[in-house]
Amino acid sequence: MSPYKSSQCNLPIYTLRVLNSKIYVVTSPELISAVNRRSNALAFNPFVAQLGKRITGHDEPTSTIVQHNLNGETGPGYVVDLHDRTVTALSPGKHLEAMTTIFLEEAWSYLNPLGAGNVIDLFAWTKHMVTMCSTRAIYGPKNPFNSNPGFVHSFWDFDHDLNILIADVFPKFLAPSGYKARSNIAAAFAEYFGQYDAEKAQSSAMIEARFRTATQYGLTLSNQGCLEVGTLLGILANTIPSSFYMLVRLYTDQALLNDIREELEAVAVDVSPEGTRIINIMAVRESCHLLNATWQELLRVHALGVGSRYVREDVLLNDQYRLEKGRVVQMPMAVLHSDPNVWGPDAHEFRPRRFMKQSDTAPMPKVNLPGYRPFGGGASMCPGRHFVTLEVLALAACMVLRFDIVPVEGDWQIPVQKQESMATNVFPPKSDIKVKITRRQEDQEVNWKFKMR
Repeated sequence: MSPYKSSQCNLPIYTLRVLNSKIYVVTSPELISAVNRRSNALAFNPFVAQLGKRITGHDEPTSTIVQHNLNGETGPGYVVDLHDRTVTALSPGKHLEAMTTIFLEEAWSYLNPLGAGNVIDLFAWTKHMVTMCSTRAIYGPKNPFNSNPGFVHSFWDFDHDLNILIADVFPKFLAPSGYKARSNIAAAFAEYFGQYDAEKAQSSAMIEARFRTATQYGLTLSNQGCLEVGTLLGILANTIPSSFYMLVRLYTDQALLNDIREELEAVAVDVSPEGTRIINIMAVRESCHLLNATWQELLRVHALGVGSRYVREDVLLNDQYRLEKGRVVQMPMAVLHSDPNVWGPDAHEFRPRRFMKQSDTAPMPKVNLPGYRPFGGGASMCPGRHFVTLEVLALAACMVLRFDIVPVEGDWQIPVQKQESMATNVFPPKSDIKVKITRRQEDQEVNWKFKMR
């Protein structure tokens, strides 16, 4: 449903009839709050069971394990236990900071060679760099992407064909590139888990939790590999376009770029006695309010996916709207994030300061949380949101402090997004931007490092 359609009809909920079924499209923040409150009756986990096998290609016995006790009604289950352990591993704290440290250590090897007038395709560079650094931080040095960097392209072949794979109609023939990529990556991760030793792997707490849960529930190595392909969607498919658009938005607006550089220098950069400039990553996260507001606004404008729930029992939503068991509820971000009733008359403008206090004495602006859903909401809030936020903010801070970036041809343009798969919220650009990267004039002889705190 388009934002135009919603603004013309201005209804809080619609029923779309699709063949013999119905889809309920919710566009009202008030009703989305009601959906969040009914997380047992309107559940996300059934989609794991319904679509998971089509996404990852795992076998029927694994589907039985995945589907057992999906919502925790009768005690433990694979999905419930895995979710809880993943939330613990990715919550703010030592595990999250350890992952971010490794991510930036790897990123430094990509940033240091830049600045001599390098000409790169910005999305292609971001895609390769973020993939290699993220997988190293999460899986350790012996991960399949480190062994075979060609998997970077394979992953995006898989993502590009994902909608056809989900349709599950002769996928081997109608989506040969995605099907082959999925099979090859799954086989590589099966081998990775076959040799996995938590004490030697140097992997993240999240992967230790995934391996422990898979072993506990008796998943075979081949199916662990299949399920890990689905995990990569969460690790890479949104993070990479988000990182790209963050850089584009910052360098497109010179006034915003200047203000953020000034903010970073004031609260997040220390200078050692030797003159080394040190970026404090947690200060970037906690004290750089304009940079954080830009990240929030980027997600409002560029997160265009759809949140879905399965109706497990008849529900009278908000004591007014009857939802039938077995149907689907969808909550389109593109509508919610561009609604003038939620965001004001400038809803279609990119204005980061809407997320900031307007003065030192003014209260923080009230964000309509049900109408802001880049990471979902309620019980199904994305557990990886803290890591991707640190990744994107840290990368943005390192880039804007060290480098100037300009398009090789013409002025900056914001590339239109292209919906690649229904499993993605921040879609990649339809076209890349060829840019020239130089070290900032005042940074020619500066040595840079980072620290977490």
